[in-house]
Amino acid sequence: MRTLTRTTTEERRRLPLSTAGVAIRADEGVDAGERFNGYAAVFNSRTAIGNPLRWGFYEEIAPGAFTKTLSEGDARMLIDHDSYYVVSRVSAGTLALAEDTRGLAVDSALDEGLSYVSDLKANVRNKNITGMSFGFYVIKDDWTLETVETSDGQSADVEVRRILEARLIEVSAVTFPAYVDTEAELASVASALVSRGDQSAIEQRAKLRPELRDLLQLVGAGATAGDAPAGQAPAAGESVRQAAAAEERGGLAVHSTDTSDTAWDGPANSSDLPQEESALRMAHAWVDPDGDAAAKSSYRFIHHFVGVDGDVGAASTVACTTAIGVLNGARGGTTIPEEDRQAVYKHLARHLKDAGVKAPELKAVGSEPGESTRETSTPEPAAAPTAPEPAETTRSDTDTRALRMRGLAARYGLQLTPS
Repeated sequence: MRTLTRTTTEERRRLPLSTAGVAIRADEGVDAGERFNGYAAVFNSRTAIGNPLRWGFYEEIAPGAFTKTLSEGDARMLIDHDSYYVVSRVSAGTLALAEDTRGLAVDSALDEGLSYVSDLKANVRNKNITGMSFGFYVIKDDWTLETVETSDGQSADVEVRRILEARLIEVSAVTFPAYVDTEAELASVASALVSRGDQSAIEQRAKLRPELRDLLQLVGAGATAGDAPAGQAPAAGESVRQAAAAEERGGLAVHSTDTSDTAWDGPANSSDLPQEESALRMAHAWVDPDGDAAAKSSYRFIHHFVGVDGDVGAASTVACTTAIGVLNGARGGTTIPEEDRQAVYKHLARHLKDAGVKAPELKAVGSEPGESTRETSTPEPAAAPTAPEPAETTRSDTDTRALRMRGLAARYGLQLTPS
């Protein structure tokens, strides 16, 4: 048994109607109305992720897996994981999430002032929406090997993943209560393998499903055990971390996290940020490809709150809006390469979308500068000179593989974040 403590890739799991218990019920409170009830997750229930007998695994969620995140987080309820369709939110008092003996119970207010909430109620009653799902990051899990009996009376070894702690991002009412295509299953398995960081597990499955190898940037990357120096095996997950780094250099990868619109003090949060690459990548939107990845001076556009203990928390909507203003020329503009502006904008705009805030448009270079917002935001420091991008004919194998990774990740809906 191997226990991991790491947050890497956002994952999603779905429950069918019979398990999720989705229903619209009368509000028993003072205010007349109706509420949405259901279960986004069920404890100790074994679910097949992909094909467990070949390239997938079984998964269980342990009781108490959400205890910490429920006390600290600010999850939303969405429809089909679309942050445009926000139904309710914990901090607004419209969403109640709780663990009981069965699983993660959801109790949401339904504001008919939102047109899509009226649609949600009708779709649940008509059984067009038939299940629930949740988006999460795995903080701690256990992987074990078990022997099971197959339908033909034979025995087979399968892996079982037990999620011990998860950070909840959102819960969703979903149209499709289970994966309806192989690509969705592949993306789910790939996300778990990134989080696990076990190269041998990746290689074993990639023999049966080469698409997994492609997704994790192992094709032709010299990342197999045979490519390690004599007598030295590659560190578990090292190739995965290298692939993520290749993907994120420059504009850092888009990700979803909690958000906050409280007062923002950029210098204070930067001061609390540790000189650790994983934390620096989590807190910023851009890193100098030629800089020291473990040095704060290589990073730009800090936009996450940082605790006094150095933990990176929610994204600041104020910082994101201000940073987009800098991209548009406010506060003297930015010196990052022009080809990185769009990637940084997408990163910041995603946080604003998750918060239900419309992001300012990214202006073309040379247009009028955008307005600044808060004086407490961090001014954009000058970046180190950046070498011009090489011509395509001189692009290295690593550059080519990184481009291929981006395309595959987009195809399969897979988002990588630093280990």
